[in-house]
Amino acid sequence: MNENYGAVQVPLAVLWTNPGEKRPHDQLILSPVPDATAWADTMDTDMRLWLVGKVETQLLYGEPVVILDRQGDWLQVAALEQPTSVHSSGYPGWLPASQVAENSAYLEDRLHSPLVAVTADKATLCHPSAPTTLVSYQTKLPLVKESGVFTVRLPNGSTGQLATEQAAKIAPSFDPEAMIQEAKKFIGLRYLWGGTSSFGFDCSGFVMRLYGSQGITIPRDANDQANAGEPVNSQNLRSGDLLFFADDNGQGSIHHVGMYMADGIMIHAPNSKSAVREEPFMSGTYGPEFWGARRYLK
Repeated sequence: MNENYGAVQVPLAVLWTNPGEKRPHDQLILSPVPDATAWADTMDTDMRLWLVGKVETQLLYGEPVVILDRQGDWLQVAALEQPTSVHSSGYPGWLPASQVAENSAYLEDRLHSPLVAVTADKATLCHPSAPTTLVSYQTKLPLVKESGVFTVRLPNGSTGQLATEQAAKIAPSFDPEAMIQEAKKFIGLRYLWGGTSSFGFDCSGFVMRLYGSQGITIPRDANDQANAGEPVNSQNLRSGDLLFFADDNGQGSIHHVGMYMADGIMIHAPNSKSAVREEPFMSGTYGPEFWGARRYLK
């Protein structure tokens, strides 16, 4: 089929492995006006574990996609800003068609206009003629004008506003220490399989968004992240380097990633039973599975 482009027009879209009916609880995130906070915050550990293998990734408000296929009320899309070895266009998955604005002009705005990114944990996006929307950290939208507030372009072609206290114009300048401070905002946030948002992160989604806050795009998944960047000896680590962990005492398949802070400590999103935390990377829970480290330069 010819390529058609669009963008997510809800605060948080989940990309599923397959289209079709989910749990009753998931209606909170599948509706045309989803409640991401209620969906994420009311899941216990068993409900979070259910997502494993059923969810591919998450997309933030305004994140662009290419439409790959349609089945009834569902679209298969590729997330253009989430690089992966799985698909050349970006991370693929299924979501309700109602959650995508099919608007190629928006993609042009996103490519050629300055972008504004949410720097707060969550921010209020104001619409002139619609209810306000709570959007995630690192939601990025094209800037229309700045006059006390940021006026931004929305996926449907209209405009909205973000407060300057909750967002900033993207001016890439890689600052590892600033990235560590960004990471600390989320200590205690529960892990969510497939999560790339401040409603819940998984391990690789967490570090992907943190690097995005510094204007650096890295792959979506830990194994792809490990194949990118510059290898770093564990004795020469710097703040912001990524640390990878693998099966078979570090010799097998990579299954986890954390970010080095300083003094042997990493920050990471461990698993569905826990939350973002700091811990020693060599003597902590994951120490015996250490695989290696990578550094990403612009």
